[in-house]
Amino acid sequence: MTSRLTTEILKRPASQPGKTTVGAVAGVEISGFPQLLYTRSFGDPDTLFVPLLDASRESCRMIERLCSQGEDRKMAVTLSTMHLVTSLLQDSSFTVVAKGASHENAYCVDLEGGTLRMDTRLYAMVSHRTSFFRIEIAGKILEGQFAIRSPLQERTLFQVSEEDLRKPNFFSALLAPECLRVQMEQERLGAASADTGQEVRGEVRMMLVLGRDVYPVVLKQNKGLKRWDIVDGRKQEWVGSLSPEAEQSLEQVVRFLRELYTPS
Repeated sequence: MTSRLTTEILKRPASQPGKTTVGAVAGVEISGFPQLLYTRSFGDPDTLFVPLLDASRESCRMIERLCSQGEDRKMAVTLSTMHLVTSLLQDSSFTVVAKGASHENAYCVDLEGGTLRMDTRLYAMVSHRTSFFRIEIAGKILEGQFAIRSPLQERTLFQVSEEDLRKPNFFSALLAPECLRVQMEQERLGAASADTGQEVRGEVRMMLVLGRDVYPVVLKQNKGLKRWDIVDGRKQEWVGSLSPEAEQSLEQVVRFLRELYTPS
């Protein structure tokens, strides 16, 4: 019998060859379950991440449903964990292995905390530069917002929505090049600041959607020239500056965010 998870996996488009993670091997760790679930067929994030998110969300909702019916929360988490494990093992590509081995694609589901995290390696080519690099994506299962982090730099690069994650080949075709562009831009900014002595403080990144095309745009606050620069995220080129009216609106947004994140 074909499992629900297998059905969801088969709906996902095949990843583009040469532009995704190395191999399809993955380990799925589920908090509270003593062993690791292993797959050598469906580990690629373009294939597994969204179906695993959906299955984990169903289990999180099961916890709330059981609790609303009077079940002890600890027992509800245990039952929902076993439900998730069982749903994965209904797929013949998953087996149970001992914890300890590392995998190119590592998933971690914590139903008690309501989080999903994945560590993987991506490949991208931007402006004749090719690179393999590791990224971590983590977020709340029920909220649908996920942070993209660089384990090497120990910093958050940007956030993505669940709507983005559900786009075909998101990890290989969209996320990987954008992560590399961020890395290249950070290197360029560091070199430019060292050469010119200009002070660059603020930075706002966004994905501009025009029809079916997605354009990465970067707004940079250049204190040395007292302006907000607009940088094409694909070509890494300066394309203009914000008007005084637009700068005023952006400053209000930045001020609001600073107040929001300032400890009271």
